[in-house]
Amino acid sequence: MNDGFDDERDSSQPPSERVGRVPELNAWQREIHQNLKSIGPEIAAYYLDGIRILQREDLETSASLLAHIAREIDGGLRDILAEDIKEELEFVIHTPDEETLNYERKKEDTIEFVVNMPGAIKLKYKPIQGKHITSILDSLGIDDPSPFAEKWINVTKNFAKFAHRRGAWKPPRRKEDFEGLWFEFEGVLAGLAGSYLNLLDRLDRICTAEPNKRRRGALCNLLESEARRGYFFSKLESLAWLEPLKADGWFDPEHNPAPQEDPDQPGTFRLPTWHALEYVARVSTHPEVPVGILVNIVNSIIHHIDENGNRIENDRTDLHTIKIIGTLPIDRLKPQHITFMGTALKSKWKYGAVDQEIGQTILPKLLDGGSRELALTLLQIMFEVSSVEGRIRPIISEHWLEDALKKHGEVIASLCGVEATKIALKQIKALAAADRFTFQFIQLVESNLSRLSQPNYTELVVSFTSSLFRFDEPNNIEETVRTLLHESHTIIRRIAVKAISDHYSNLKHLFWEWEGNPLDETELKPEMYQLIQTNSHTFDEDEMEQILQWIESTQE
Repeated sequence: MNDGFDDERDSSQPPSERVGRVPELNAWQREIHQNLKSIGPEIAAYYLDGIRILQREDLETSASLLAHIAREIDGGLRDILAEDIKEELEFVIHTPDEETLNYERKKEDTIEFVVNMPGAIKLKYKPIQGKHITSILDSLGIDDPSPFAEKWINVTKNFAKFAHRRGAWKPPRRKEDFEGLWFEFEGVLAGLAGSYLNLLDRLDRICTAEPNKRRRGALCNLLESEARRGYFFSKLESLAWLEPLKADGWFDPEHNPAPQEDPDQPGTFRLPTWHALEYVARVSTHPEVPVGILVNIVNSIIHHIDENGNRIENDRTDLHTIKIIGTLPIDRLKPQHITFMGTALKSKWKYGAVDQEIGQTILPKLLDGGSRELALTLLQIMFEVSSVEGRIRPIISEHWLEDALKKHGEVIASLCGVEATKIALKQIKALAAADRFTFQFIQLVESNLSRLSQPNYTELVVSFTSSLFRFDEPNNIEETVRTLLHESHTIIRRIAVKAISDHYSNLKHLFWEWEGNPLDETELKPEMYQLIQTNSHTFDEDEMEQILQWIESTQE
């Protein structure tokens, strides 16, 4: 006999299998469940349990359980889709002389009354009339009930009757009594959860509203879908959301998406967008943006490594991070921020937008801000090279390197002076040591970058070095040029001769003091003859005689 205490369940199956089994769903229910999952996993779980209860025959309170579940689903949907409609408290204070003072406060506030007179004090709770109806209309983004809204209202207003006991002495309501209401509710869910536009409309309203606890909580469910994350953060413009979103963890570096391999095309990867960081990059230009938050976000990203000790390489994330760095005040920029430029440039997923941002935003920002040391650090990074299919290439795009050097070469020379020259010369020496033929194709050292047309890296670095000498003061470079004339690498000696030519009136003694015949230096001949041709109009009679002797000597 079953007296209500005997366990008639199938004990042949482990409890985990009995509890975790997915109930049998028809096509309509599967669609509802999937759509509810896209809104919120908890709501979807309630719905699945409702189906389980509906399919069981051993529960005597099925109607009550189903009604409770339906109320949770209904309330959860309205929490996500509707604006935050507050209940109010009406405080009525009765004083001895029957004078009445009315106060209205939000339910969540803490209110303290201090009464300094005798008498009874009554507090009366007064809910907003029609709150349930109002929240349904708000969920649908309408002011007046539509046929669908009427259906939703009429179905859900009956849940309370089934959810609560109707009397301890009465038998529980039968499941069959609630089934019709449940099926009607499924019709509401099919129309509501299946409407993608409803969710986008809700996101639109959140974008223009102030961040509060409920809206922030709703985002966790609403933004489960990457498509909706992209939609929301592309629409969000309000700076007021920056700090709350950071507090909620949306900008934590763990959210930086790693490259994803295409299952249909092994070896092909896509770079997902970190939509939340895209929003940060957009509002980072706001004049009232809290800089401390930006610095914190940037630092957490550039220092983050995964559980394997590796950096998450995503060039889209790198680009947005660099854009944010580019908006920071010059006094908040640190060496670690500039070092990150090199890290980003060396990423195997890098594309031209990162190079462009560094050349067009970061370098001029450092130069305009007079940040000499950081500018030198960035310059050194921009001149770094790697070997690609046997060819030496800078880690930054040659196009954007050329663009940056042509636009800012004179400012670099003015701010960084000889230190910039040392960086460039060091790179030239390294290239020449690796391959002594690297610079042989350069017909003539050019100190005016604007005259170069689509130069390769070696032409750029040589011309840039020569331009630094041209922009500098002669007395600042004289000893350096004198030293370079004795370098073992021909290209460096050619640069030195070009520097003498560009500053001939001040450095001509280095030419005329040459040991032996300078025209015998075959490898220096292009720059030597240019020096003579350009400055011959200034030669005196003795100097002209010396030139003729050197020329005759080379012809013997």
